[in-house]
Amino acid sequence: MQSNLPSKLVLLAATSALAGCVTTSAPDLPRFTGKSSELGFSAATQPATNSGVTEVQRKPAMVKAELWGQLGESERVSILEVYDVRVLPSDAYGLIIDAQGQDQSSAGTNTGAALGGAVASAAYLDHAFRGGNSYSAGAGLAIGLLGAVIGSTMDRPATAQYQFRYTVQHGDGEIAYFDELKSSAFRHSVGVCILTPSLTLVSQQVCKQTEESLRARYLAKHQAQPLEVAQQEQSPKSAQPKH
Repeated sequence: MQSNLPSKLVLLAATSALAGCVTTSAPDLPRFTGKSSELGFSAATQPATNSGVTEVQRKPAMVKAELWGQLGESERVSILEVYDVRVLPSDAYGLIIDAQGQDQSSAGTNTGAALGGAVASAAYLDHAFRGGNSYSAGAGLAIGLLGAVIGSTMDRPATAQYQFRYTVQHGDGEIAYFDELKSSAFRHSVGVCILTPSLTLVSQQVCKQTEESLRARYLAKHQAQPLEVAQQEQSPKSAQPKH
């Protein structure tokens, strides 16, 4: 009778695993889709550079597409000499005007471990007291723990999951909804400027950008630099005393 114990243990392990499968199932996750394009921008056309010439690192700049088209060719070239421009279509950015959230976190389960240990202990007791077999408390405990370990593989840990729905007003005034699924309870605030569909936070100046602010921010400073250099070059000559 003792020789049948290994085969019974194998059967017991399979029974415990099946018990865990029957009692435990994976959580149903909400369907979430998103575009794979890079932040919704299209790169601005840049002037060609000579081969072998090291390019100067340019500052990043985001410009609305409708404003970029209103600039003259010379103005665009002047900006591209200093800035790495990304032209944003009207549906690639917007203001969050509403945000709603839902806690979809789930608690962990231990049903598989409990049931696996119980089935293993019951099977060992049935074997020990049938046909004159001896019972060992240590062996019974070990079998119960083995069943619990096997059953625990079918349990699932606790998960933190939150879903947020943002109402976004695009640059052209159109309204769109975007869903975000994450493990943190922190979300974007209403009124902030974001890129879509990535929901990346950007400067408020992007959403508030006008033709006047665009020229003041990217052209006025750039055009003022040559004038300052010219004034500095002329000032030493004017300061020389007359003979």
